Amino acid sequence: MRYTKLKTGERATLELAYKNHSKFHVRQRSHSLLLSDEGMQVYEIAKLMRVRTRTIYTWMNRWENMGIAGIMILSGRGRKPTLSIINPDVVDAVKKSNFLSS
Repeated sequence: MRYTKLKTGERATLELAYKNHSKFHVRQRSHSLLLSDEGMQVYEIAKLMRVRTRTIYTWMNRWENMGIAGIMILSGRGRKPTLSIINPDVVDAVKKSNFLSS
């Protein structure tokens, strides 16, 4: 069994993120780490959060390695833009056309 052991400052940081952050994923991950610090087992947290146990372990690892930045969604995730800004002339042409307003 694995638990996250938080220091007082870390706990305060996660409590603030859990209560006040605008992003759901940050609140969820903060809550998971706080529950782990309170002694809840990983499989119980996973069931509560409706994620796999592997996901909880990933959040724990990222917290330990990266701190608060580790519970954010990393750059490069999600859908990539369909229009690249490599060619500024094309971007300007699209902006000037009525394509975006329709």
